[in-house]
Amino acid sequence: MIDELLAYAGIDDDYADAFGRRADVSVETKLAILNALGYDVSDDASAARVLRDARVADGLHSLKPVYVVREGDARSWPDPVAHILDPDTEPGYYDLEIGEDTSRAIVAPRQAYVAPGVDRARVWGASAQLYALRSKTNWGIGDFGDLQALVALTRQNGGSLIGLNPLHQLHLTNPSAASPYAPLSRRYLNALYIDVAAAAREFGVSVDDRAAAALRASEFVDYAGVARAKLAALEQIFDAIRVDRELDAFSAREPDVRAAAVYEAIMEVFSQRDPSIRTWLQWPAELRDQQSNAVRVFAQAHERRIAFYMFLQWLADRQLAGAADVASGMAIGLYRDLAVGVDLASVDVWSDPDAYALGLSVGAPPDPLNPAGQNWGLPPLHPRALVARAYDPFIALLRANMRHAGALRIDHVMGLRRLFCIPRERPAGGGAYVKYDFEAMLGIVALESHLHRCMVIGEDLGTVPEGFRERLAPERIFSCRVLLFERDETSFRPPSEYPADSVASTGTHDLPTLTGWWRGADIETRERLGWIDAQAAREEQDERKRSRAALVRALRDAGCLGEEEEPDEHTVLLAAHGFLARAGSRVVLVQLEDLLAQREQVNVPGTTTEEPNWTRKLALPIDAFETNDTFAAILRIMREERPLNREVVA
Repeated sequence: MIDELLAYAGIDDDYADAFGRRADVSVETKLAILNALGYDVSDDASAARVLRDARVADGLHSLKPVYVVREGDARSWPDPVAHILDPDTEPGYYDLEIGEDTSRAIVAPRQAYVAPGVDRARVWGASAQLYALRSKTNWGIGDFGDLQALVALTRQNGGSLIGLNPLHQLHLTNPSAASPYAPLSRRYLNALYIDVAAAAREFGVSVDDRAAAALRASEFVDYAGVARAKLAALEQIFDAIRVDRELDAFSAREPDVRAAAVYEAIMEVFSQRDPSIRTWLQWPAELRDQQSNAVRVFAQAHERRIAFYMFLQWLADRQLAGAADVASGMAIGLYRDLAVGVDLASVDVWSDPDAYALGLSVGAPPDPLNPAGQNWGLPPLHPRALVARAYDPFIALLRANMRHAGALRIDHVMGLRRLFCIPRERPAGGGAYVKYDFEAMLGIVALESHLHRCMVIGEDLGTVPEGFRERLAPERIFSCRVLLFERDETSFRPPSEYPADSVASTGTHDLPTLTGWWRGADIETRERLGWIDAQAAREEQDERKRSRAALVRALRDAGCLGEEEEPDEHTVLLAAHGFLARAGSRVVLVQLEDLLAQREQVNVPGTTTEEPNWTRKLALPIDAFETNDTFAAILRIMREERPLNREVVA
């Protein structure tokens, strides 16, 4: 019986790590995962069916009409759901009442949405860590006003999109927990990105901005200082405007935002009483249940504070919409990022714990960056809860992150098919893959992409199952192709071999910048952290020398670099962007760190306080970008190789 239950729960017997080594999953691990999932076959009936191949018409919109079927008719059909929805049924969500039973049919297109401009031409854009932007007006952290400026600059130079780090809500009472990939909520926005100066001007409020200059001048983002200064100023604005019809409309349109605001208010009260309280798991037991009477009583007593936190979300959404408006003439516009998971100590988990497998943590088997495996500390969405709730938690995530976006990057897109789940308190390597209904998840992604006219990019890097990229290709979910990974042991893949439905880039936030890679800075970092000894570092630097030579050969073969003497790093940086600009990929993203030839990478995986992750600012303010020779030269390459008016044959 146990083997059948394991198979039913979708727990794999073994797995292959990034090195191709197979590992058997122990019986103890399987049982621990089963226990965490709480599987009982009797209550795992499907509450939703996903049907594919629907035709997509103009003006697609989300409705949930109810079809009522007489019970006698239902008994005569072998499959009532499939029978009632003919091939011409418009894509959407349909609640079906069949006798006394209710089921949902999700009618989805075969492919995700692709912007017409992307199908007609090869486009490019810039990718940015929003917090890293410098300007003369921000308060020590990049904000939505800076985003508008970056969009305008990129658009003026012929770019078609701005790629962004996750904009997810972070911990206002613990602002130094700054990783956008372990957020407080994946459904709401980081209030620290609000442009306070713009909000003060709009509402005619004078705010205390004395701290702003010092915060702007700091080398790294001082999250605690930014939070203190911005929240105080935003309270001044909130006190001045009191009531706003648009705010009321937002609250009515986004009813779940109140739960997030209640969470923030409770956390504020308890963290002020005891600064060691950082999560809801430390609250009194009666407040850990969002539906409890104690939470209702607290909310009644703190209504005004809850309104303030709702105001922050309204203002953040309003300013993000403003940036999207500036980008509205671009082929794609804003390219947002959906993190693979949410912090265990998050508002998402507190407000809906049943949606998560709280006894498990998402991670990855051993890979070159982490030979012992990775444990990200993020509880996965519960596969059984998704099915039982007709995928509503997943749909809500997609909708929140496709809002104001022309493209959405799904972090670790392999999670639509399976996630490496580790029972809590076990080592990173002591996990197993747990399956999700891949076809259903793909169908929902395709449907929501059309409803929002939002392209989908799947971050398919790391340990990728065999055949996975080939399965995503017909879905029009774009692949990620990173220059440093597109190679074998001896050579780099030529630009012509990059697939059309892909986003090409020099690297990612977890990889060294191109300048840093060329100098071997990442190897130096690993030696400094004690991950490798001096001998191993020398061996890796020797291998890096061979990799540099292979890259130079590829650049010369592609006609991006002449046959002159050994080029310097500046020449290679320009040639590499010319190489990517010629790639077959429909979309190319250039990283701002590379545009400014910066050495240090954004994030060093496997570190927390050892490295200044998620705090590094860019070397120059936005208004000085075009004065930088490297920035100007790379943008000139992109304009020449990927002009806006050049159409291509698919």
